[in-house]
Amino acid sequence: MTIPFFIEDPTTYSRDQVRVPYDIVQYCDDYTLAEDRKDLRYIDCVWMHMGYYGTPPDVMKAVREEYFNSPSIRPIFE
Repeated sequence: MTIPFFIEDPTTYSRDQVRVPYDIVQYCDDYTLAEDRKDLRYIDCVWMHMGYYGTPPDVMKAVREEYFNSPSIRPIFE
């Protein structure tokens, strides 16, 4: 069982909270190297994969699937 993760919806002024799907949380945890979930880099990753920046969610889902199915793709940060 996983704990649900909620994030502010950037499209509303009332700062409504939206539930983030588990596959996005899992991807952003891994991709940002377990950065604090309040960090802008992590929030940006979540918003991008939820489609708030204009990229269709199905395209971002394909990116997540490719990332997890290809062990050679891993981010390296210095």
